[in-house]
Amino acid sequence: MICRNGKQAQRGSVLMVTLFMVGLLGFFVFAYLYLVRTQRSFVARSQAWNAAMAVAEAGVEEALAQLNPGAPASSINRSANGWGSAVNGIYGPISRTLANNNGSYTVVYTTDTYPTIYSTGTVTVASIPATLTRVVRVTTSDAGLFKAGLATKYNLDLKGNNVETDSFNSTLGTLSNNGQYDPTKTSTNGDLASIAGIVNVGNADINGSVLLGPGASETQLKNGTVTGGITNDFNVEFPDVILPSGTPLAAAPLIVPLVTNSVSYDYAFFISGYYSIADLKANIYVAPGVNVNLLLTGDATADSIRVGSGGTNTSGSLTIYMDGPTFTLTGTDIVDSGNALNFSYYGTTNNTTVKLGGNGTFTGTVYAPEADFTMGGGGTTPYDFVGAGVVKSATLNGHFRFHYDENLTRGGPKSGYVATSWTEL
Repeated sequence: MICRNGKQAQRGSVLMVTLFMVGLLGFFVFAYLYLVRTQRSFVARSQAWNAAMAVAEAGVEEALAQLNPGAPASSINRSANGWGSAVNGIYGPISRTLANNNGSYTVVYTTDTYPTIYSTGTVTVASIPATLTRVVRVTTSDAGLFKAGLATKYNLDLKGNNVETDSFNSTLGTLSNNGQYDPTKTSTNGDLASIAGIVNVGNADINGSVLLGPGASETQLKNGTVTGGITNDFNVEFPDVILPSGTPLAAAPLIVPLVTNSVSYDYAFFISGYYSIADLKANIYVAPGVNVNLLLTGDATADSIRVGSGGTNTSGSLTIYMDGPTFTLTGTDIVDSGNALNFSYYGTTNNTTVKLGGNGTFTGTVYAPEADFTMGGGGTTPYDFVGAGVVKSATLNGHFRFHYDENLTRGGPKSGYVATSWTEL
């Protein structure tokens, strides 16, 4: 007769159940830890994937910074700052390692008129381990330096009576008279703009829009009008002015002043070139067909600047680079060049004041982003200011009429390059 021990069988069953439960619990713990590890890997990979794009964008920013060193953009040296000579239509590569995210980028750009930028961002994730790479292609186009008739960084105050703005286009017969401003052929793009501060329209008649930037807090109106309304999307940067390369030739005053149109000129230029004057307290004349870059290194005062105009192909040009603190123009014939493209004024970071007064006319452009600009007076003709301006702040007194040449957007000086498309390869 065989006897079975019931307690032993019961113990065996409990042991089997316990082992099964422990195994099942261990499986769940393993599965949970594996899930956590996998999720952590996915998160790390996702973060690295996003970081690789940010690193590639950093490469694009460096390329754009190289292509936009300052105004005017015509002074760009694409091979400077380690970019080297172009090989097979490519400048670069430039490679950088970023310390904070184990990333690096390599960036190049093409020799095209409008460069194409290629940037590769790479991020290494040691915990996976993995190396992730993303490549972007950015196309560019040039951007006009003058995006409005008059633009400021801080504050724009129209104090005078009968201040007016409008626009024309020197390349269109319907909006000009042989390239000249014609009060019977105008348009309504005489915009005013300010990145920050207060725009006081006062009693002015703005045949255009008032464009406010992110720091512009208020637009004040008395009896003035703004035909194009007020917008809040003027978000731009005004780069510093860079001087031309090379050493200028010191300009000597004439022994016998040149007299033309009843005005006496102490400096007259009949040969194209790059010149300098230390302290200007005289009038300037540039002959037709002569192209002059003029560096002013001290305070400057003139009653008249005349750029000779002999027709479309024979007009002269004068580009002033003001590296001194104060520039003052007063008189009955301030600038007479026929076309705003023929006279350009660039104020460096040392140029803090620009004054335009008298009853004369001004035809040209003023770009002085660190200068307070004051315009006073205004003549009896409708041509007071023809062209465009970018300054730190502006105050208009008197009865100035401001006429923006829309051709400056396309045919005028450039601020550099802007991205027009962004594609991941």
